[in-house]
Amino acid sequence: MRTDILSKRLFQAGCFGLPWLWIVHVLYWRGSRQESTEAILNPDDHFPEAEGAPEATPEEIQQEAEKWVQRCQYSAPAAASLWIGWIIASQLLRDQLPAGWFMASFDDSSVTGW
Repeated sequence: MRTDILSKRLFQAGCFGLPWLWIVHVLYWRGSRQESTEAILNPDDHFPEAEGAPEATPEEIQQEAEKWVQRCQYSAPAAASLWIGWIIASQLLRDQLPAGWFMASFDDSSVTGW
């Protein structure tokens, strides 16, 4: 599989609820760039090529892949900030939030043992 197609698919997978995949992708890309300038995956791997994908030069493929890696690099901290912000807000404002937002009410502590 071409590196640009793989990078795009990893970014899209991160958009569907796996933001940690963005971090893994960026770290893997950095590691593979330092080791060699070869493709991320062997072309003989068992991944089908994208049908209808226009032929591109290696430089164009590299630029396209780097574009998706850069998007992952910017999206991961943004998603982490939103997640951490939600955790802090829900802890600070838990008295004002509706009881239905919590898995168990505070009065159930004697039943659950927590």
